[in-house]
Amino acid sequence: MLVRFFNTAGMNKRPFTQKLNVRVAIIVAVIGVMLSLSGSVLVFRLALDKQETISYRLVDQLAASAVKTAAIAAYVDDEELANEIINGLMISDMVSGARIYAGQTVLAANISNPDQLPVVSPIERELYHPFNEDELIGELDLYPDTAFIREMALQEAQGSAIQIILVSFLITIIIAGTLQYTLSMPLIKLKQAFETVDPSNPENLQKLDIDYKRQDELGYLIEQINGLIRAVRANFLAERKLRLHTEKLEQQLRLLFEKASIGVALISTQKGILIENPKFNHIVGTNSSLTDFIEIFDDPESVSSVIASLKASLNSKPIGLDLSYQVDGSRRWVHCLFATVSDQRLVAREEDDVLFEVIVNDITDRKEREAEVRYQAQHDALTGLYNRLGGEKRLQYLLNESSADFSCIFLLVDLDKFKPINDTYGHDAGDVVLVECSHRIKTLFNESTDVCCRWGGDEFVIGFKREALPYSSLNTLCNTLLHSLEEPIEVSPDFRVSISASIGVAQIDEAGKSVEHWIAIADKAMYDVKSQGRANYLIT
Repeated sequence: MLVRFFNTAGMNKRPFTQKLNVRVAIIVAVIGVMLSLSGSVLVFRLALDKQETISYRLVDQLAASAVKTAAIAAYVDDEELANEIINGLMISDMVSGARIYAGQTVLAANISNPDQLPVVSPIERELYHPFNEDELIGELDLYPDTAFIREMALQEAQGSAIQIILVSFLITIIIAGTLQYTLSMPLIKLKQAFETVDPSNPENLQKLDIDYKRQDELGYLIEQINGLIRAVRANFLAERKLRLHTEKLEQQLRLLFEKASIGVALISTQKGILIENPKFNHIVGTNSSLTDFIEIFDDPESVSSVIASLKASLNSKPIGLDLSYQVDGSRRWVHCLFATVSDQRLVAREEDDVLFEVIVNDITDRKEREAEVRYQAQHDALTGLYNRLGGEKRLQYLLNESSADFSCIFLLVDLDKFKPINDTYGHDAGDVVLVECSHRIKTLFNESTDVCCRWGGDEFVIGFKREALPYSSLNTLCNTLLHSLEEPIEVSPDFRVSISASIGVAQIDEAGKSVEHWIAIADKAMYDVKSQGRANYLIT
């Protein structure tokens, strides 16, 4: 069939419209007209959208530049300053109105076209207290002049579209003439020379010569065709050698895949797990479907989210997750690396079917070491309570989560006359006392939100919150803690010691204050107790 094509390709005379140079000219002309029209429409839309976007962005930046000054005007309730800010914003032709609110009251406003307000959405900027970024004190509204912005954008877009049409028309004429001279005619000569090639007889495969000397793509094509003709015989042997090498390489890759120390699997979002190595099954078990694989983890929502992200963006970078799962009643950890796979197929996959690979590495030992290091960094080695570093973080969480429905309390507990125990009976006895006091504190304050810390030496800090805690109940709680600490402590089977404590109590009644602030209040109350004879508490 191929020989017949070569022998008959030039036998029949073709109509005028089927000549290469004529068809190239017609195609270039048609494409030029279509590109000119579609390009002008596209450029018009893009330029219009771009100009409008830039204009609205400039108005937004203008609003942002006035936020701090407007916040000061709202803070001091200065109408004159607010009007100056408004007038400064109205200088821009892209702004049709501005308004500054101090609370719910309009501090200053200037609207050049009030009829436009119902259909124009303002750019709103919240104004915060100059010295407290969490306190909202007002709002700045800036109304873009949509008619002016639209007119500017239309002028810019029309100019761009006309330029595209003119440039496209000129380029089409130049390209048509250039293609006729540089491409169509040499290709016709190349076709005529190629008709002499007889692939049924390799001995007659001769070099093509159309007297083309230019070193461009066509010259390169002629050179490559001649090189292909020379290499036909050699390629047959090279192909056989390559096939043998490929088979050997596939065996090596299969061995590497089967014996890998990490789990690897290829998964289809429609057909589930297509292939996996033994290590993958050893780590996460045998799973036939994608749903089974997702559901083995303690956080299947995160896995589903990653897979959805891979489906949404096939060119996304690999995504890593540390995931836990349960095996025989114990918790295991793995690091999973998810990445999309691009395969080449003659038949396309279903539209929503995506291939991705999962690389699974067991990191249980590492996670356990990290948890142990994190625990040791935030807990006191002797008592098991939070140390100062961990306690400050937990107390800050407690402050952040406090609300008007709960009473939040900080207690600073200092053991009275603890030093004589260390000096008289030794540090081992002192350690026993500290451990027992910590146990008694933790027993009394054992709710999940309670924070018990060894603040340093013989000082402890307790933070807790209770719903509707009256003053009498707080007194009872402090008395219970005080009496619990005063109970004798068994240092050895035949020896006991007794201590007391001075307790300073700070009731959190103001938002925004730091942990250090409330600890300082409790500390002052505790020292007041000590100055009045110790073994008591003081609520502030």
